[in-house]
Amino acid sequence: MSDQPGIHDRTFSQISDERIKAAKQLGVIFEAFPDRKQAFEDLLRLCSDRDSEVREEAISSLEMVYPNVPDRELVWDRFVNLTAYPSERVMKKAVNALISVFPLMPDKDRAWKDLVGLVNSKSSLEDISRGIIRALPNVISEFPDKEQAWKDLFEMTFLDDPYVREKAASFLNMIFPELPDERKNDTWGELMKLADESGDLKVRERAAKTLGEVFSSLPDKKKNEAWEEMLELAGKSMDQAVQKEILLALPSVFSSVPDNKKAWNDIFRLTGDESGPVRKQAIDALISIFPYMPDRTMVWADFLRLTRSRGGYVRDTAADALVNVFPGMEDKDSVWEELIELTGDEDEYVRRTAADTLSKVFPHVSDKNQAYSDLVSLAEKKDSYVLRRVIKTLASVCPQLCDEFEINEVEMEEGENKEKEEWWENEKSKPSGFYKLASEKAAFVRRDAAHSMGSTLSEEGERKERGVQDEKEVKVEGELKSERGVKDEREVKGKSNIESKQAGGTENRKPAFDLLKLTGDRDNYVRKDAAESFATAYPYLSDKKEVIEELLGLILDPDPQMRRGAIESLLAVYSRRSGKMQDIWSELLKVSGDGDIGVRKGAAGLLSYVFPAVEEKSGILFDLVRLTESQDAQLRKRAAELLAVAFTYSDKKQRAWNDLLRLTSVEDREVRKGAVLALASGYTGIPDKGKAWSDLIRLSTHSDSFVQRAATRALGPAFFYVPDKTRAWRDLQVLIDNPYIYVRKYALRSLGRASLWRALKAENEAAYLFGLKEAVKYFKEAAETSIDASIPEFYYPFYETLLQILFSDSPGKTARLESERYISKVAHEVKDLEDNQRLLEILEEVTGLLRAAGNVTAGDLPAQKKLLETCIETFDRVSGLLETMEEDVILAQKTVKREYPRIGKVVLEQKLKETLSGIRYKARIACLQAKGTPTEKITCTVSQKVREWIFQDLEKDRKELDRQLDSLLNVLRAQIPNVPENLYIFEKLEDIRQEQDMLERYRRVGRFIGLIPGVRVQKASGK
Repeated sequence: MSDQPGIHDRTFSQISDERIKAAKQLGVIFEAFPDRKQAFEDLLRLCSDRDSEVREEAISSLEMVYPNVPDRELVWDRFVNLTAYPSERVMKKAVNALISVFPLMPDKDRAWKDLVGLVNSKSSLEDISRGIIRALPNVISEFPDKEQAWKDLFEMTFLDDPYVREKAASFLNMIFPELPDERKNDTWGELMKLADESGDLKVRERAAKTLGEVFSSLPDKKKNEAWEEMLELAGKSMDQAVQKEILLALPSVFSSVPDNKKAWNDIFRLTGDESGPVRKQAIDALISIFPYMPDRTMVWADFLRLTRSRGGYVRDTAADALVNVFPGMEDKDSVWEELIELTGDEDEYVRRTAADTLSKVFPHVSDKNQAYSDLVSLAEKKDSYVLRRVIKTLASVCPQLCDEFEINEVEMEEGENKEKEEWWENEKSKPSGFYKLASEKAAFVRRDAAHSMGSTLSEEGERKERGVQDEKEVKVEGELKSERGVKDEREVKGKSNIESKQAGGTENRKPAFDLLKLTGDRDNYVRKDAAESFATAYPYLSDKKEVIEELLGLILDPDPQMRRGAIESLLAVYSRRSGKMQDIWSELLKVSGDGDIGVRKGAAGLLSYVFPAVEEKSGILFDLVRLTESQDAQLRKRAAELLAVAFTYSDKKQRAWNDLLRLTSVEDREVRKGAVLALASGYTGIPDKGKAWSDLIRLSTHSDSFVQRAATRALGPAFFYVPDKTRAWRDLQVLIDNPYIYVRKYALRSLGRASLWRALKAENEAAYLFGLKEAVKYFKEAAETSIDASIPEFYYPFYETLLQILFSDSPGKTARLESERYISKVAHEVKDLEDNQRLLEILEEVTGLLRAAGNVTAGDLPAQKKLLETCIETFDRVSGLLETMEEDVILAQKTVKREYPRIGKVVLEQKLKETLSGIRYKARIACLQAKGTPTEKITCTVSQKVREWIFQDLEKDRKELDRQLDSLLNVLRAQIPNVPENLYIFEKLEDIRQEQDMLERYRRVGRFIGLIPGVRVQKASGK
């Protein structure tokens, strides 16, 4: 039973700590008090305490018990008054409390008026107005009078504070769709005026963006007029930002415009604008909307006209679009004939575009025999190696074509040789003839080259082994021996010319190295063929060591395709020699001691690829421990990254634990990091858990801050397994006074976890309730310890919500309301962090647990404990991701403060190159995974664009790289439908655009790619 009289007496204590403790207890045990009115009055009085910390605690307790207080409006008034208290922490507490309890306020009109008054008041401090405006989205959804909300927000766009102005303008899109239709014409006019005449550029930009976001909510009879107004504003505005926002909105607006044909023509005219950015955004818009156009003939004609555009981007984009338009054309034969005619156009670009389109659209042609005949005639008339190869490939795909049309193979081979000779004349300074020749041709040509070079190398090796040297053998790289003597002469001549050029001093002249380069080809089939050919030829190479060193070097190539190709080739070579991954691992250990730094780095890059497939992993951890002592930093880092997963396979856990413990004190920070992470995740498998606990406690006071954080975080899960829990509890109590703030934070969180264990062991409901409330208290203190508001907090809001549901008067109703509020709150906190798609899945899972809590019968202790156990297991399972997110925020904060001024240009360039490689890889994988899904087009567009990003030097390439990123963001804004489900996607795009730090901006791009598969894509309306 609660000691209410004792707590009441302590509220009058002369000692501040006693009053603080009393305020905490009043909040935690409020529902259990027999005299709630007295407890309520005590809390109100403590809100006016002379000590600011007492006030803070009283505010927090009142916020917690607000659903059960006897007079909610009285509490609201007290919170409003406290926003004027001369203490920053008290003011912030009061503001947060106002936002939190708003949904439960009986008189919401009055509550809204109070909040607006605090924002508008000139006497309010900046933190008050900004704190309220920042949280208004949570309030707007609960406020029923949307017309009043619009009026108040619109007026805020003219306040003195630029932050408040911009935020208010950005929230208008939330209200517009819910306004009555008769008001939308007027509010649209107000938005137009704001976008055109506001004195704040940010407000104009936000208003312009809102025009596109709310267009679909306009009455149909207003839409044609609104479309014209948007285009007029885009044309007359002198602000590029406003113009850009309107143009980006055109694709999403297009489907809502009644007259689609007129809208198409309006956008088409913009492709001829004098401004390059306008032309670019216009063609991007056309690409996005053409699938919704019923008149494909008009679309084809327009894109064909644009291939003659003076703008390179417009011309290239239109050419690519033709391939996508062709399958939907009704009269494909006439279009095919039109393309044939264009191959004779005087414009070289048009000729090449026509030829390329012909080969790509061939599968969609109805009369393939006639089409093939046209291509043969064209190839005979145009002395083109590429077209002949197109014919050859089409014939291999459709063998029946060869029966009806005879191809002059001699002329084709002569044409090929002639082109190679001409190419060598123009490429004297470039390395490796046939590889470069193949690299500039289509994928099927590069596959032929890979097969041919592999065969040539193998055959040459076999001849040497037999001791037979045939001087008449033709060694033209990539060419097969001809049976005709006249052709032999030409091929020998071609070969002589090529070899003479190669002897002139070009680098990488060996065919093996040409083949290696093809293993990194952009085409997956070329890479695989090249890797297989290389593995076949490898036994016959005389310079195996040089070749392997080259492969290991390619593993570190900035291009992920090149890295993957090198890895595939190396694995193919070793698998042919062995067949066991264990032997490949042994080879890597040998290579890791090589004296050449490039070889060691290559071995380091291969470790993580070989490790998962090694058959016997029990001793690998000790191999990795030895590698952490290598002289090569990259090798040490890669080995350290694998320690945690290797520990789980070790059959000598105690020895492994001791080795890892030793590594936490080495000089290399990356090794220390890998070691402590392995210790943190491996606690449950260690035999002597008492000693292991002491080791973690000792590491929590380590000189390395990362080691401190990781060790202290591990104490919470470890508490469930430590034998002496009394001692463990005391250890945690000591750590909450640690001078390092993150140790205090994670020690408090671990105490919360320990309290959950106590709740699980409770023998009655009262003890269970006490343990759960104690856990909530510690989780709350941990959340408030954070020095960075952007660090997300998952434990406190979840367990606080769980507590409210389990012990409310109507659990089912409370569960529905509170679970939605929980996911909304947490999702808002983590909006700037990575892996959001996975995080949303986690949030959905834990929200399901909250909903399940509403079904637990009151007083059913076994069911309550079973639910709590499931919650604990769920958080344990996802803790790795949550902790990684926290670390990213902490390290980013340190980077801003300390790292960039010190790391220098070279290191920053390297970090950026690594980030860009990761972006390309993620985009490629996302594109492959999206095949056949609604987001395929968007995802693969991203993959195509990021492949074109090139970066070598910070000073020379930064401007161009930023331009390319801006282009990508524009395309995404144009292609992603502007529907409520995609609001968070547009927020992420805006976050990327607003980010000032270059490295962080591209890291955000990498994180954003993971969100694209979750984009809501609207189906065509059929108009």
